[in-house]
Amino acid sequence: MAARTVLVTAAPPNPNGDLHLGHLTGPFLGADVLTRYLRQRGHRVLYVTYTDDLSPYVLRKAEEIDHKPEATAYLYGRRMEQTLALASMLPDYYEHPFREPVHVRTINAFFNRLWQSGKLEVGETPAFYCSRCRRYLYEAHVRGRCQFCAAPSDGFYCEECALPQEPAGLAEPRCIRCDHRPEIRRIQRIVFPLDRYADALGAYYASVSWRPRLRDYCHDLLRRGLPPTPISRVSAYGAPVPLPGWTGHILDTWYSGIFGYLAATRAYAAANGETPSWRGWWDERSAEVVQFIGIDCGFSHALLWPALLIAHGGIALPRTIVPNEFYRLEGEKFSTSRGHAIWGADFLRDNDADLTRLFLCLTNPESEQTSFARSEYDRFVAGIEPRLRRIAAAAGSSGSESWDGDALAAARGLPARVARSLEPETFSLRAAAAALVEAVEATDAALPERAALPHDVAAAIAAAAAPILPRWAARLWGGLGLAFAGAQVETIPWPAGSEDEAVSTEGVEAAVG
Repeated sequence: MAARTVLVTAAPPNPNGDLHLGHLTGPFLGADVLTRYLRQRGHRVLYVTYTDDLSPYVLRKAEEIDHKPEATAYLYGRRMEQTLALASMLPDYYEHPFREPVHVRTINAFFNRLWQSGKLEVGETPAFYCSRCRRYLYEAHVRGRCQFCAAPSDGFYCEECALPQEPAGLAEPRCIRCDHRPEIRRIQRIVFPLDRYADALGAYYASVSWRPRLRDYCHDLLRRGLPPTPISRVSAYGAPVPLPGWTGHILDTWYSGIFGYLAATRAYAAANGETPSWRGWWDERSAEVVQFIGIDCGFSHALLWPALLIAHGGIALPRTIVPNEFYRLEGEKFSTSRGHAIWGADFLRDNDADLTRLFLCLTNPESEQTSFARSEYDRFVAGIEPRLRRIAAAAGSSGSESWDGDALAAARGLPARVARSLEPETFSLRAAAAALVEAVEATDAALPERAALPHDVAAAIAAAAAPILPRWAARLWGGLGLAFAGAQVETIPWPAGSEDEAVSTEGVEAAVG
């Protein structure tokens, strides 16, 4: 297999609170598992993201807790990193716009190229304005009902249907700060004529294979007609529009987010003394970009940002975008305001990170909303943990190797089954985790008392488990006396000669119990 150059991204979180289990089971888990798997296959892989410090949600949180926005982003950005570290999900580079000037420099550079080449326009659009607070209201600062599905929504993307609200299109709007109904004013904004790229986007979608919900979402928006998209706002908070005559206007983070990924890549290269090399990760001729998102980020990642890259030219479009639905808690939506949440850091300090990762993979909301139930988690851990422990002990045993032939064959074939589920275009955490659990259960059930697990079987299990159970797999691999690959990141090599084969998700529910 020829080595590929793959850039992996996870949708940037707003640093306005810590991460709960719902956050962890989304883009962070998927991006981490894919990165580990591709490295094992010998590919050149980089995983980056950044904190969305310039998001209006940071300003809103800062106002709530009476902090400066910079201090708010720093506080919660650190907490997020600590949580990701506990979950073994830290990216290779986590960029912070407030602390790293490369972020604003990068988005300004790409904005200027688009502006100078005539790809951006000036238009007059409606906007909400609160006369009491004397400010324009966007996204985080206005709340109402989605104009399409009537679900409660903030001022831009609806979390239920994922459709973007038209400027001042939100129904029953209210100012977040004072609860006053805003008026509508018309203002000058910089606009990206997204509608002009409908044909190019249609051709792009024909060349990729995405999950049905995202694919249908994109085609539905093409049928509806793509709206000209404002990319600037009247606000004092954010990256200022880098043009004369636009004082008091900032660049919308939903527009600039794609260039935030490029900034994180540049920052990673600079941190490793390889500044010029960053462009190779985005080379449309040789690089493969895989993005992990929540479905509510579908408009930005799957429509607006690819169109911006097409308009700019010379930058790789995402080969694969992997969305997930919402993860619920005991059947209800996670809610920090109601205290209905399990914070990742708190949970991971009391529970094994590998087993948490495995359970979140098994219950992952890939195509529909799923839910975390504490009783199911406890029952699952009680069943799987002793099996993993016995397999690790058998791998280091000096006993006989008298084994059931079918069980050995199934264990040796595990890498092939997992591989099919972890390739970007067929990516399924649920299928990969189900295959792993089935193999662990079969191996344990066939394990004779005080028997030794054949060396090659233990190695196959360790390799296949490593993307999901990195700590357990590393202990098993090291206990076998085998060498790790990779200079910077210890990596378990993938078994040579394993053929990809399809994996069914039918065993997922059984695996969870």
